[in-house]
Amino acid sequence: MSVFEQMVTDVETYPETNVQLEIVEVTYSGSGLNEDEHGTFRVKVTNTGPLVLTDVTLRIKGQNGALVANNGAAAPFVSHFVTSPLPTSGAHNDSQLTIGSPLKFQAPPEAAASQDLIQATLEDWDGELDHIMNAHSDAQYGTAKATFAAEVFPK
Repeated sequence: MSVFEQMVTDVETYPETNVQLEIVEVTYSGSGLNEDEHGTFRVKVTNTGPLVLTDVTLRIKGQNGALVANNGAAAPFVSHFVTSPLPTSGAHNDSQLTIGSPLKFQAPPEAAASQDLIQATLEDWDGELDHIMNAHSDAQYGTAKATFAAEVFPK
């Protein structure tokens, strides 16, 4: 496999190996979530790899009867939606949160045991090589060198 073929494979699998999604800052009233109750949340995206991530969007999906809504007072509750692009995420453990006010959810209309209610997945993203090409291209002493050799004769 050529270097470029391997690079394509590495980019295609980058989200699986270098991107972590977490649903954070979940809020709702009371100590337990009631039927049809509304709550809020954010999604945290952490980039653990060497690419710089740009134009990251997330697909937010309600599960098991839950509905979700984008931020903003007029955003309707739906089965799923795609977020606005997140800010650029730098390489090596940079994190970004969904932008603006928190996203919203509505609990299912019937009581149930603990179950997944919200799912967040990467919808789209772009990667930049700037960090790899600039931060990892410094000279490594002892790896690239030039020498001169010659036989030295007595006078």
